[in-house]
Amino acid sequence: MLNLHPLYSSSSGNVFHIETPSSNILIDVGVSYKAINEGLASINKNISDISAIFITHEHSDHIKGLLQICKKNKIPIFACGETSKYLQNTLNKENINCDIYELHYGQAYNINDIEIIPFETSHDAVMPCGYRIKNNNSILTYSTDLGYVSNEVFEYLKNSNCIILESNYDECMLDFGKYPYNLKRRIKSNLGHLSNVDCANTIVKLEQNNFNPNFILAHLSENNNNVELAKTTIESILKENHINTSKVNLNFASKNLSNEVYKIC
Repeated sequence: MLNLHPLYSSSSGNVFHIETPSSNILIDVGVSYKAINEGLASINKNISDISAIFITHEHSDHIKGLLQICKKNKIPIFACGETSKYLQNTLNKENINCDIYELHYGQAYNINDIEIIPFETSHDAVMPCGYRIKNNNSILTYSTDLGYVSNEVFEYLKNSNCIILESNYDECMLDFGKYPYNLKRRIKSNLGHLSNVDCANTIVKLEQNNFNPNFILAHLSENNNNVELAKTTIESILKENHINTSKVNLNFASKNLSNEVYKIC
């Protein structure tokens, strides 16, 4: 069994805690060291309980707390290829010693009773990834910060008990918002983020292929989205495709500190 705590999730910072009988890991550490400790305390955990930290990519909303974590603790850090090298160089510049381990797409790694497989995602970072996390028969797939859902990503989403999936922006809010044109173009590109419509179409495809996991929708933009709008858009698209929304378990990760727990069996 996996216990999932989405401690923080937004365009400002992301931290997810995953617990099994023998392990505690973090996916991304994109808030301050103080906020990370506050988040862990809210679920009766301490930074010393953390077995490992897995980083998806090097953008600040995913690594903000990393320097202080590495400076004050001896926790192994894992990231894919060029991302691991980027993190190592960043730490070296600050004269911080830390064990950073290089992962490879598609290769399984074990942390005590957790098996974790990184997979390639499409984002404007050096070597971004998602993660498939397994404990016995419980499977969680983490997939945010991607411009589109490739066939490979979809294969990892299938057969999951729970999927953390990006629903970053509403197209109208982005189009008519204050962001400069180049940033809007970047967000909407294949190296950007998933819109509410993109997220909905992915859920439709899963449901039409008889996959019905729990969904935790994450990384909502603070400026170009909100939970109510995302939920309305996604449910509307599900209905258009003759999918019974009452049978689709949609949840939303909070942008603020949350001690919610999702038990994945």
